Amino acid sequence: MVDFPISVGCRFLPTDKELVSYYLSNKLFMTHTETEQPFNDLEKALVKECDLYGSVEPWEVWNLYGGDHMENGQALYFFVRLKKVSVNGSRICRRVGSGTWAGEDSGDRIMAAGNVVGFKKRFRYENHGSPYDGDWVMHEFAIDSSLLRQHQKPDNIVLCRMKRNLLSKKNKFKQYCINSEPSKHSKIAVQQDIQVFESKEELVGYKIDV
Repeated sequence: MVDFPISVGCRFLPTDKELVSYYLSNKLFMTHTETEQPFNDLEKALVKECDLYGSVEPWEVWNLYGGDHMENGQALYFFVRLKKVSVNGSRICRRVGSGTWAGEDSGDRIMAAGNVVGFKKRFRYENHGSPYDGDWVMHEFAIDSSLLRQHQKPDNIVLCRMKRNLLSKKNKFKQYCINSEPSKHSKIAVQQDIQVFESKEELVGYKIDV
């Protein structure tokens, strides 16, 4: 399993605008050299590269990248390279493992300073007959083509936010069973302080100390 970068009690909560204007923009535009990198070590640990349109199932990706250590509602973030159905076509292959990412909307615009900087689309894991059907949600963030320099290509790289679908009937039942089980530690449970990171300024060069 990949090391989980956030200590217990911490959360990574970037806004849609920050995901596009900072993380995705830097991934696409900044020069990668031995002395200059677009992200610090923490940021690289929080937003990794992963093939969410490959042969690995969503729950396997979730566990591999530490999702099983996260609280309900929290998400994993990945840079993902899109794949076309055919070389000369424009359609994107949405297959993942034995299922597919089914689109749920036509996309929302992401604004910054009154301008469109990107788009967000929502997808749901669809695999009829599987116990995991509908259990996963993914938001795909893409940069607006108007921000690309002349003759520059985005390399079909997007940023994806993946999390459990807590509204699915299966996940509701699973969570009910978990919450219904008595815990031997319930009488001595202590509420931990939660440290929330909401903007890139708090992450760049920031050392987590909980």
